[in-house]
Amino acid sequence: MSSQPLTGQPEQSPSVQACLAPPVQVLSAGPWTARLVGDELGHVSYAGREVLRAVKAVVRDHDWRTPEASVRDVEVKRDNDGLGARWTVAFAGHSVEYDGVLTAEFTPATVEISFEGAAAHAFRRNRIGLVVLHPPAEAGREITVEHPDGGTTAAQFPRDISPHQPFTDIAALEWADAGTAFRLSFTGDVFETEDQRNWTDASFKTYSTPLSLPFPVDVAAGDSVRQSVLLEAATLEPQEAVEAAAVAAHGDTFNVPTVVSARIGREAGRVPALAVGAGSQPGVLPAIPGLDALVVDLVEGQGEAARSHWAGQLEAAAAAATIHRAGLDIRAVTADPVGAVADLAAYLPQAKRLAVFHPASHVTEPDTWPELKESARAAGFSGSLLAGTRAHFTELNREIGRTPSDSDAVTFSITPQMHSTSPAHIIDSVPMQRLVARNALRLGGGRPVHVGPVTLLPRFNAVATSGADIEAEADELQGEPFTAAWTLASINALTMDGVASVSYFEASDPRGICDAGGRLNPAGELLRELAGLRDSVVMSVHTDAGPVTLYPVLATAGIVIFAGNLSGSAIAADVRLPDGMGAAGATCAAFGQATSAAVGFNANNDGDPAAGRLTLGPWSAGVVRFPDTKVPAPN
Repeated sequence: MSSQPLTGQPEQSPSVQACLAPPVQVLSAGPWTARLVGDELGHVSYAGREVLRAVKAVVRDHDWRTPEASVRDVEVKRDNDGLGARWTVAFAGHSVEYDGVLTAEFTPATVEISFEGAAAHAFRRNRIGLVVLHPPAEAGREITVEHPDGGTTAAQFPRDISPHQPFTDIAALEWADAGTAFRLSFTGDVFETEDQRNWTDASFKTYSTPLSLPFPVDVAAGDSVRQSVLLEAATLEPQEAVEAAAVAAHGDTFNVPTVVSARIGREAGRVPALAVGAGSQPGVLPAIPGLDALVVDLVEGQGEAARSHWAGQLEAAAAAATIHRAGLDIRAVTADPVGAVADLAAYLPQAKRLAVFHPASHVTEPDTWPELKESARAAGFSGSLLAGTRAHFTELNREIGRTPSDSDAVTFSITPQMHSTSPAHIIDSVPMQRLVARNALRLGGGRPVHVGPVTLLPRFNAVATSGADIEAEADELQGEPFTAAWTLASINALTMDGVASVSYFEASDPRGICDAGGRLNPAGELLRELAGLRDSVVMSVHTDAGPVTLYPVLATAGIVIFAGNLSGSAIAADVRLPDGMGAAGATCAAFGQATSAAVGFNANNDGDPAAGRLTLGPWSAGVVRFPDTKVPAPN
C-alpha cells in the first residue's frame, strides 16, 4: 500500500479547468459594474463598492435539488443611455427541463434584471424564479421593508446568524450606504429573505415564493414565470465624494494581488484534532500519525432490517482506527437509540465520541436523550456524548431550544454547496465557517464544538420532501490541489478556542482522501501533515493575503508554514518570521504538484535575515519548513 504524494500528477482535465476558470464578462455602464459568470450576474457594484453579491434565476425541484444551468446566446449591447445584456439558460437534471431568458438593463441610476421561463414538461417544484444575494457585510445594516399592501417595517440585517427569515412579505427594500440611497423592488411574486450564512453561504438571500405557501407544487408543460428586480441608486452627496468613499472603503474587488505581505506573530490558537470519515473502505487509508478519529456514519437503509449492516461497518472502521492509533467517532441515525446502543456496545469502549440523530429530523431528539445517556454509560461508554445535528448548522440553529443542554459537546456538519456549486461560492464559504462555529459556541453555552464531517458536496439530502436519502455525489474537484488549498483555509477558519475537533471527507474514493490503492490525494497529504501536529501552537498572521492562506505552526524542529492559493493566478507573499528566527535553509513541499511549479521560498539575502519571499502557483497548496535557526539580535 503506497502513501507517496501525488507529485507530478496529470494536468487538470478540461472540465476541471472550465470549472475553476469559467469565462467572465465584465459589464460596465456609468457608475455600475457587474460580472456575468455562467448564469449568474455577480458582484453588482455602484461607484466601486459591491451592492449585491449576485442575481440569478433558480429552479428547485420537489426535493430542493437544483438542475444544472447551461448558458447560451449571450448578447451585450451598448448605447448612449447605458448597456443591455441578454442570455438564455437551460435548466436540466433531476428529471427537470426548463428554459429561461434573462435580461439586464443598466442606466446611470438603475439596474433591472428580468427573468421569463417556461417548463418543457411537467414536474414538481418547490421554487422557480429570481434570487438576490446580499453581501455578508450587510450584517447589522438598517433597512426598510416595503410590503405589497404599501405598509413598511423598519428592520436590520442580523448580526448573529438568524435561524428564520429576517424579512418577509417583501415588495421592496430600501437602505443607504456611503452617501447613496438604494431601493430594490420586486415584481412577479412576493419575496422574503433568509440568512444563508446558516449553510456557510456568504450571503443573505431574497427569493420568491414564500415558504409559508404549500410546496411541492405541480408544474405543467408550458407553465411560465415572469419576474424582475429593479435596483435604483440616488446619491445623497456629491458624486466625487461618493466614489472616493467607496474606493477607500472597498477598493477593487475584481483584481487578485500578485504580491502580498505577511508578518508572523504570536500564538493565535492550537492545531485542532483532525478526523476523517470512515466511508465504505476505511482499510485502504494509509497510516496517518496523530489522526484523532474515524467518523462512522451509521444509517438504517430503507427496506432493510434495523441496523443490519452496522456490525460490518463498525468492524472495518475499528480495525482501521487501530492502525492509525485513533479512536472511533460514532454517528448513529435511528429512531431507537437504546436498541442502537445495544448493537454498538462492543465498540463503545474504543469510541471517543457518540451521537445519535433521528432519521426524520436529523437532530438529537430530547425525548429519547435520557434513555440514550443512561444506556450508553451502562454499556461502558466513557467518551463525549454529543448533541446537535448530522446536517447543516441551520438545524442546530433552529432546534437549539430542543437540543439537550447537558450534552458533553455539540456538533453540526458543513458543506459549501447547498445552494451553489461554483468554486467562487465554495471559496467564499470559508469565512462563514468561522462565523457558524462562533455561533455554535454561543448556542451551546460554551460547550466544545465538534465540526463535521466537512465535505465539498452534501452527504445526503436533509430537506427532501420525498424522504429519499440519495447517496451523495462525488465532486470532480475532490482530488485536485484546489481542495487541499480549500481544506487548509477551512482548518484555518476553524482554529479557535472551543472547536475541539474537525472531521473531513471520507477515507477513500470517490469522496475520500486517497484512492483504492491507498495513494493520498492533495487534501489527504495536507491532513496527514497537519494531523501529526495536533495541539501545536498556531501563530498569528498579519497580512493583506486575499486568496492566500498562511497557517504557521510552531513544531519541534522549527516553524512550519502551510500555504494555499485559492486563485487562478500565481501569487508571491513577502513573509517575515518573528524576531530572532532565521529564514535561511527553508525547504518546500507541494501537495499533488511538482514543488517547483507550486511552492517556492527564497530567503532575503540582502536584508532582513528573518524575511523571504514565498511563491504559490495557481490553485496550489504546500508546506514550507524553517529549521530552528536563531539569528543575532541587531546591535
